Amino acid sequence: MTTTPSTPRALAQARAAAERLARRPVPSSPSAWRGWFDGSATPNPGRIGIGALLLGPAGERIEISRPAGTGTSGDAEYLALIALLEAAVAAGACELAVYGDSQVVVQDVLMSGMPGAKGLEEHRARAVALMARLEGMALRWVPRHRNGAADALSQRAAAGG
Repeated sequence: MTTTPSTPRALAQARAAAERLARRPVPSSPSAWRGWFDGSATPNPGRIGIGALLLGPAGERIEISRPAGTGTSGDAEYLALIALLEAAVAAGACELAVYGDSQVVVQDVLMSGMPGAKGLEEHRARAVALMARLEGMALRWVPRHRNGAADALSQRAAAGG
């Protein structure tokens, strides 16, 4: 049975561990892949679309833009991350640097030893399991203006296009 720390000290320790993970070097070898993800909900909650862009070291370019049913913006962000990770695993990526503009999702994944964001626990478990299949994995938050391609793909999907 796994216990989840809930004291202020345990929460502080988990946050510190997540911050250390967030500062780990981003893979920079010639074989590293890079990916960006974003999700949109219109309205929130409402119709959701996911977008992701995966770039490989040999010029591979995989774009994901698809409707993903209904849910919240948190669902959309997580489903976009999951779709990106599935594509990376399918493409045979070993090293991967992933960027997203959802602080909720990035922090939730990095604090995997702590209680997750309410209602997103299944998404988190799926994302963490996929990340474990990649040898060199880094997940980073970026401001929205640095996530334009994934945002455009998710907006297009949410609009039904």
